[in-house]
Amino acid sequence: MPRGLNNWKYTNVINFLKEHGFLFHEHKKGSHEAWIGNINGVNTIVEVNFIQGNKSYPPRTIETMIRQSTINKKEWKKWYSK
Repeated sequence: MPRGLNNWKYTNVINFLKEHGFLFHEHKKGSHEAWIGNINGVNTIVEVNFIQGNKSYPPRTIETMIRQSTINKKEWKKWYSK
């Protein structure tokens, strides 16, 4: 289970993005995917590294996805506590 920005897995990130209106856009080089959303009238692309299994993203990778999404970090942190 994610705590803050620790222990976020691929499915957690994808579910968060989907709940915030993001849609799969395209496969990128290697194991990356582009997810596109419209946040406050601006098209935003988040590049997500596909990780299989039970591996978690490093916190710096989550920070990068947060910046790309333009969704407030507090929203990411409280999302799992619903």
